[in-house]
Amino acid sequence: MPLRVGSAQTVPARPRAGFQFSPEAGRALRNLWQNSLSAREERVACLASFIRNDTVFVTGIDPLEPEDADSMAISATRSVERCGPPQWSGTVHTHIALYTDDLPSTRFSGQDRIAMRLWYDRWKSDGVFCLIYSARDAHCEADGVVGGMRRKAVRR
Repeated sequence: MPLRVGSAQTVPARPRAGFQFSPEAGRALRNLWQNSLSAREERVACLASFIRNDTVFVTGIDPLEPEDADSMAISATRSVERCGPPQWSGTVHTHIALYTDDLPSTRFSGQDRIAMRLWYDRWKSDGVFCLIYSARDAHCEADGVVGGMRRKAVRR
């Protein structure tokens, strides 16, 4: 089954990019979710994608082993350094802690936004970021995609 992106409860203030996942990326994301549930810890992976017009095509992910991590088993520093261009276009991580009686948070947290900002600051490039909050649902965001214009990465 395809991975669903977004939520009916959101009304975007501006046009948003659409997201499509390759079969391989979809399987890898489901595995990331299952591993996260089994470990009872959040997991993070590098995310590969390309953009055509106003659609982000997620082509692959590479899970990171948890180490030097916070209480949720995610190291923002490691993911920022490891998940940069040209091979990677951002990160994906899981939200497993229940936010409501039956659902984890479906949106990026304040800490998530800080990690995304660190990625932008490090790579000086627009990025693609997703969070998985069930076996079939994700919330993804991409900056610089609507209209097909993107900033290129800058190496230090």
